[in-house]
Amino acid sequence: MGKDATDHFRWSPLQTDFAQEMLKEYNMPTDISTAVLIDEKGAHKESSSILRLMPYMGASYAILGSLGMLVLTPIRDAAYRAFAANRGSIWKRVQRITGYGDTNFQDERHRILGLVEPLDDSWGFGSA
Repeated sequence: MGKDATDHFRWSPLQTDFAQEMLKEYNMPTDISTAVLIDEKGAHKESSSILRLMPYMGASYAILGSLGMLVLTPIRDAAYRAFAANRGSIWKRVQRITGYGDTNFQDERHRILGLVEPLDDSWGFGSA
């Protein structure tokens, strides 16, 4: 899986006060139904937010992201929403097939903004 090798991005769960303030400032949805990216060119949601991350994840992802941006926005956003609506069951299948376990964000804690302690274990910050 690709990573932000250039350490360009910081993250914030949409439920945090920090993220909610940013979402309101950029007139983005404040619910947790979509991914939002705020970068030097403004705010992006749904498929655009994901595709704009890909150039920072390595060459193959950069190519995939560039190709994805060629698809009309309504089509790629519909695909994004279909994936998002089923991501839980998709992730369970991926775990079963690949053997990957639960996600643990402890090693990435320094990149995540707006978290307030104590965090519930369900947030993925258990011991590494």
